[in-house]
Amino acid sequence: MNNKLQNTTKKKLGELCTITTGKLDANAMKSEGLYPFFTCAEDVYRIDSFAFDTEALLVSGNGANLGYIHYYKGKFNAYQRTYVLSNFIEDIHYIQIYLEAYLHKRIALEKSTSNTPYIVLATLAEMPIIIPSIKIQKDISNKILILKSKLITEIYIHNCYKDMRQFLLSQMFI
Repeated sequence: MNNKLQNTTKKKLGELCTITTGKLDANAMKSEGLYPFFTCAEDVYRIDSFAFDTEALLVSGNGANLGYIHYYKGKFNAYQRTYVLSNFIEDIHYIQIYLEAYLHKRIALEKSTSNTPYIVLATLAEMPIIIPSIKIQKDISNKILILKSKLITEIYIHNCYKDMRQFLLSQMFI
């Protein structure tokens, strides 16, 4: 067995962080608000008041974006169906990467459905997380963050080329 994997443990997500939810209705957002307001959407909205001042993962608890994860550090507020994971005892970025890889599989097995699919607190709190040493966690998260940064750059460059192509094509047929 690989030595890096020999020193792992398995813990429940609820043992690794505090899990709570926001308290506000989605209609509380203000377009010119001072603070980020996380709902169950991929977009981040604004609001005039904050309820949290921490480093957190925000997990969409219902709707079309069920399980979508935001990372944020600072003052913010959250919708009542958005789970706020904070006070991590392990590397937050490693946990985010792990959740991005495995949470959707867990949700597929455990989501409750009505008109709008949703997850309950236990879906997150009881989720098993494989925890390597903190050094390996940091190595994994640093490498993934570098790759994500490169991907964002490549997407930006690709979009610039698409825009140039469109411009040049439009100039050919004036």
